[in-house]
Amino acid sequence: MAKNTRKAAEYFLKGTEAIKIESFGVAKAMLSKAHTLDRDNPDIMIRLAQVYLTIGMGNEAMEVLKRCVKRKPNYPDALLLLSQAHMELRQIDEMHRALDKALAWDPTHGACLHAKVTGYINSGEHELAGELIDRLGEVDDPHPLYFMSKARIARAKKDFAGGIDAANKVLEHPRALDRHKRSARFELGHLHDAIGDYDNAFEYFKLANAGHIQGKTIHAETMILMWSPEMLASIPQSSIDTGRPVFIAGMPRSGTTLTERILVAHPLVEGVGECSLIGQMINRRSPTSLSGEDIDSYAQEYVDLIDSRVKSETTRVIDKHMGAERTLGLISRLFPDAKIIHCLRDPIDSCLSSYFQNFGTNVSYSRDQIQMAKQYVAHRKVMEHWYEVLDLEIMQSSYEELVAEPEERSRDLVAHIGLDFDERCLRFHESREHVGTASGAQVRNPIYKTSRQRWRNYEKHIGPLIEHLGEYAQTDKPPASTIEHGA
Repeated sequence: MAKNTRKAAEYFLKGTEAIKIESFGVAKAMLSKAHTLDRDNPDIMIRLAQVYLTIGMGNEAMEVLKRCVKRKPNYPDALLLLSQAHMELRQIDEMHRALDKALAWDPTHGACLHAKVTGYINSGEHELAGELIDRLGEVDDPHPLYFMSKARIARAKKDFAGGIDAANKVLEHPRALDRHKRSARFELGHLHDAIGDYDNAFEYFKLANAGHIQGKTIHAETMILMWSPEMLASIPQSSIDTGRPVFIAGMPRSGTTLTERILVAHPLVEGVGECSLIGQMINRRSPTSLSGEDIDSYAQEYVDLIDSRVKSETTRVIDKHMGAERTLGLISRLFPDAKIIHCLRDPIDSCLSSYFQNFGTNVSYSRDQIQMAKQYVAHRKVMEHWYEVLDLEIMQSSYEELVAEPEERSRDLVAHIGLDFDERCLRFHESREHVGTASGAQVRNPIYKTSRQRWRNYEKHIGPLIEHLGEYAQTDKPPASTIEHGA
């Protein structure tokens, strides 16, 4: 198509407006059109890559960003997004190289600095994060995210007073954007939680979530009606023979990352993180329209993906993509020999911990107590349906039992995926592998019990959550013997 910069600018504006209201399907369509009309425009490329990353299309983002960086080599914003694409694809060395190049060009670039610090913290390398900030020394007119980085490091080192001081400087900064202040309030919530100041902690979390667009929940009844036994039987089963895939399902903050870390510590197991490919497949076409050839093509596409990301000798590959309850029906037809682990945690703890996390646009229902509860109830209903209608081997794993009896339950997990136990699974916390989820800091420590019934510290603030959880709210359980800050 011939270059048309005027029309491209119109599509770019529409795409940018769609991002603001979190309408990412529209944003992708508009920005793709803009990119087609003006392929060498770095601003269009950056915005399109940003959308690709938001919806989990890391490979597509990588392709666009490599072209952008080639066109404009020392553009820190492009290098920042390139680092995020590398992280999405679990290419951590390349992620750091992109950030190093950006910081060599501009050592005080706030977003790149914060990404570098976060990368170190998510790999358990707190000292390297601190050294990075120390090397900068006193910065003239520092970016708000410089102070955000200092707050993250302080919390990682348990310097909670220092973290509170740094996060407050973000709120006071004249150039702080709304998203910077939102991140600072989440950080202040965690810092006040860490010192047992629960009322102030909750107020900061509440403020951080306020003003966000409330995300949609899944509609359990519609999913259950759609994925009936008759509908499942009408979809061909793949002829691709593999027992490698293992899928972890569960609400955010339910122990999915802990479960993954235990399993990938086994020498025959690797993970592909929160891989979005099967979620994308669900949205391509109606499952009922898929032929046997289509199913085999989907299965082979997924197998090719995991083959490109893990070693050939790996016999099990862990995928913990968000919203797996939406994809298990298709998974059952693609990989009939797949193993499924369904992680469960005290429902109030799981929901409250999600409410306390800055998920950005990834888990938008977590911004409101009632929406969070509705999503939890829908998740449980859909999973109860899958237990009844799927032939897949689904193991239910309780977070509370896992932290109370780590060796016994870890052995059960390894046995479920068909492997002999390896003692390294009990030393998962010693790994320096990058963990890019909200649980990254917790899985750097041995299994601990301080997150059990954490919600009791906040009971007076969470009436709407408890009410809308209904029968799933386990308020009648006796309090844990020790209730402290936690996950």
